[in-house]
Amino acid sequence: MSMISASAPNGDGVLDWFAEWRWREPMLTAFAILMAVAMLPTLLAILIDARTFNGINVWIKPLKFEASLAIFFATLGWFWGYLDAEVRARKSVRVALLLICGSGFFEVAYIAFRAALAEASHFNNSTRLTEALYGLMGVGILIQVSLAAWAGVLILRSRESGISPTLRFSIGMGLVAGTVLGGVTGAFMSAQTGHWVGGVANDATGMFFFGWSRTGGDLRVAHFVGLHAMQGIPIIGYLVRNVPAGRTVVWASLVIWTAATIFFFIQALQGRPLLTL
Repeated sequence: MSMISASAPNGDGVLDWFAEWRWREPMLTAFAILMAVAMLPTLLAILIDARTFNGINVWIKPLKFEASLAIFFATLGWFWGYLDAEVRARKSVRVALLLICGSGFFEVAYIAFRAALAEASHFNNSTRLTEALYGLMGVGILIQVSLAAWAGVLILRSRESGISPTLRFSIGMGLVAGTVLGGVTGAFMSAQTGHWVGGVANDATGMFFFGWSRTGGDLRVAHFVGLHAMQGIPIIGYLVRNVPAGRTVVWASLVIWTAATIFFFIQALQGRPLLTL
């Protein structure tokens, strides 16, 4: 079974695919599974704990971040297999993996801790301690996305065979673009007093699950779109991996994705919601 297969291996179907995914990078895969499993008790907490914060159940935010990190670590775990074998074996790369997983664990643990107290985890500067912990969480997120971009650069420089140049390019550029777009919008949002711009400053009337404001601007929209270039651009690259003009399609997708992120960012700054429905 090739570790650098661009699609699910043949044989045992889903189980065979999962085995390859776990082999590509066991630590990242294990953390992705941990986050997915953590969603189960969080869902149970939503059912039995009726307390609210900002107009929604206190456990909604931990659930969203668990889902987000599960996707992030699953993505990074699969893409890790496209790094050169000698690069994956480096001690610095192993340390980077520990930093990524450690920062992710702290982020979710802190959000869940604040949820248990029905207090804000983000934009909480009520005391010096909460301000410091909020800042530490921000450092952890910066570590995660920065190392994702680093992995993207290494993939672009990789010499591993068995993957089309177009797909390699889309994966590397997707990780870099997601870091830049998601990082810039996230950093700007973190420097504010909240993610709302005008409208009602709570999530009670927000969009289903995401909670994005329907009465005013919401900086989370641009952050979400920008960050998920990490998945979107590689998916496009996979679809056109054997097309002669595939690399051009990936470049065009990068431009469109960047333009969309900027559009949603400006829209939020103007106090306009993504949707009013």
